[in-house]
Order: sequence, then C-alpha cells, then structure tokens
Amino acid sequence: MSIKIYTAAKMTGRDRKEMVETAIRNKKIFDSCGITVLDPILEEHVKPIKGALVDTPMSLLKDYWKRDKQMIREAHVLVDTTPEEKSEGSAHEIGYARYFLYKPIVRMYTSSAKPLSMIVYFEDDLIVHSPEEAAIQIQKMWGTWARRAMWRLSMYNRCLLKSILYKIQEWK
Repeated sequence: MSIKIYTAAKMTGRDRKEMVETAIRNKKIFDSCGITVLDPILEEHVKPIKGALVDTPMSLLKDYWKRDKQMIREAHVLVDTTPEEKSEGSAHEIGYARYFLYKPIVRMYTSSAKPLSMIVYFEDDLIVHSPEEAAIQIQKMWGTWARRAMWRLSMYNRCLLKSILYKIQEWK
C-alpha cells in the first residue's frame, strides 16, 4: 500500500485557475514518488477558470466538509500547501488531523517564504519549500507501515496520556 496524503489548501478567495493548476502539478509530483494524493480541490471538481472562488453555499459545504474529514482519516499525512495564507478551513483540517487523529503535519512554504511563527517548528513535523522536497521527506519519514507505526507510537508516548489527563482535569 502506498502512503496517502491529504493536501490542505486555502480555497475561498483564491483564483480557481491557479488553484487547480497548482493542485494538478502537486499531484503529478507526489504520484511520481509513489504517494497517493487526496485533494479537496480536485475532489470538488473546481472549474479551472479565472476568478476567485467565492463562498460555497452552506448546503454544499456541509457535504464537502464531511468528505474532507473522511479523506483526512484515510490519509497517513496532511500536507498544508498554502501555509502563508490564512484559512479557517485549513486550520480546522490541521487541528483535526494533528490533535484528534495524531497524524503527521507537513507545511509546504513557497521557496522564498519563511514561517511567521517559530511555533511551527514545535508543532509541525516537517517544514519544506517544494512538493519535490515534501515527497522525498514524506517517503523517507513515513513511507512504510513500520515508519508510520514508530512515529505514531512516539507521538502516543509523548502526548496521549497527557491528553487524557488534561481532558479529565477539565471536569473540575
């Protein structure tokens, strides 16, 4: 079984043509490295036409969000492809993947961009500057079941018991 990634990205307000072209380009790069991509832009069949994607109607958004969470559960790693851009959707996807499902998080900054906060170096598992670099590192770090299992056991050792204790303490 190949490793699967979910590619989170800011969507609302971005140019649809550029967004789809980037998603297709990233998918080709990851596919060529044996990584299966679960991408909401491609899954929603965003039309590659010029112009910003406007707010999605609530009726569609509810179904899209349900499906996005399913894809995040199916993925082994979440890759944030637009970390420089503020996105409530991406923030919630990262939170769901990291703090609820305990999945590795990769932040893919553009070549010239640097994280605005040093916190990403504590909370995220990998900071990269291209899809090629992300693909190589993802395969190296989590490309096999054994590597993913070791990462997850380490994460559980570091976080799970504290998480349970803190949740119990919230009842006071």
